[in-house]
Amino acid sequence: MDYVRPVDRWIVVGAGSAGCVLANRLSANPERHVTLLDDGPDLTADSVPAGISGPSFFEAMDEPGRIHADLLARRNAVAEPSLYQRGRGVGGSSAVNAMVALRGNADLYASWGWSDVDEAWDRVAIETSVADPDEIGAVNRALLAADSTARLVPLTRRNGMRMTSAEAYLWPVLDRPNLVVKPDATVDSILIDSSNAAAGVRLEDGAELHADHVVLSAGAIHSPTILLRSNIATPGIGDSLQDHPAAVFTLGINVDVAQNQRGLAIAALLETQVKGPFGTDLVQLLPMDSVGVTQETAGLAAMMVALMTPTSRSGSVRIDGEGKPVVDFKLLGDERDVQALAAGVEYALEVLNRPAFTSIIDAVFIDDIGTTSAALDSHDAIAAWLRKAGGDYVHATSTCAMGTVVDERFAVRGVDNLFVCDASVFPTIPDVNTHLPTTMLAERFCLDRERSAHQ
Repeated sequence: MDYVRPVDRWIVVGAGSAGCVLANRLSANPERHVTLLDDGPDLTADSVPAGISGPSFFEAMDEPGRIHADLLARRNAVAEPSLYQRGRGVGGSSAVNAMVALRGNADLYASWGWSDVDEAWDRVAIETSVADPDEIGAVNRALLAADSTARLVPLTRRNGMRMTSAEAYLWPVLDRPNLVVKPDATVDSILIDSSNAAAGVRLEDGAELHADHVVLSAGAIHSPTILLRSNIATPGIGDSLQDHPAAVFTLGINVDVAQNQRGLAIAALLETQVKGPFGTDLVQLLPMDSVGVTQETAGLAAMMVALMTPTSRSGSVRIDGEGKPVVDFKLLGDERDVQALAAGVEYALEVLNRPAFTSIIDAVFIDDIGTTSAALDSHDAIAAWLRKAGGDYVHATSTCAMGTVVDERFAVRGVDNLFVCDASVFPTIPDVNTHLPTTMLAERFCLDRERSAHQ
């Protein structure tokens, strides 16, 4: 009788920026069986909702079931918890984000000891392109005209349409017999056997799926939530939550400027170094040619200012008595971040006062009751506004940080056969939008497994 080698069973929890990569690369080995789970709806090539395939991320987020509608987060010490718009379903946040595709600071990755980053980037299958001239809206054009350092930004698109992680990694391999994709499957907890090793997962409906290895790729909110619900005792789970602190100006656009609310909201950005009392930091100015797709948002645009190199890492993810995530970012809890973002806001106000903008906007608002930027008449006034109104960029990271919760091979310390691979394992937040770096991170995970298989 011929010898049949046992199948190595893997479960990947979360079909977003990392999970789709893992499903593709791990199942390339026919000796593995890979089950990819996600708590949201499926996304297949023949059933892409119009909002996801189209240019407006506002319409993408309006697609039923595509964000975690019950996920609340507290941004700062004085704010009440409010919706945190994370992607849900196959494709994850890659199906609803603004499509900005940046790699980030190579020196930062090197400082973490990641010597294989270039090799991982070479494998990234997501295509990018900049906006066509006729797609660039008035506010994006104004930024390009107002500051010579502004530029068109690469977007995760193919042939003018959004390219999700599902399209790049999952759809090409759905015919593999050793890959199973299960949407609408919410994981409650990890199964741990008597030897303190992961043995599978328990779903919310009580069903159990067994495996030899489990990888959590549910994101920086839900991966630590699952670990905490599973009573995993590894120190640091849910700690060090970070995001890019941000502030948003709402722009009242002249009626003479055509606004296409369902068009491409973001085509350009400006990255600049600002100098504050504590040093130099990177900020990003992100113009938006719309702020929604309702009648109430017609004629409005926005400019977001984000601090891309925050210092504070005192945020946390915990669980309540029902096992649901309790998210407290504590953004701008460090005065260095307040002062750095305030310097960025000062620069943004200067840019908004240049002719390219003053010719198309009637007012710059700082809240939803009509207060204008005239109230920000000093650095101290800006800092005080930020402490109350400062928000996030929806770039949660670092709650299962490598070097603390997981080791250099993504393995959860103290539990065998359990891994985390998503934005939660970044030791600190990257200095760019997190979708592309998370894709690279997942490629690193798979490279490591491929090397091990050849040793």
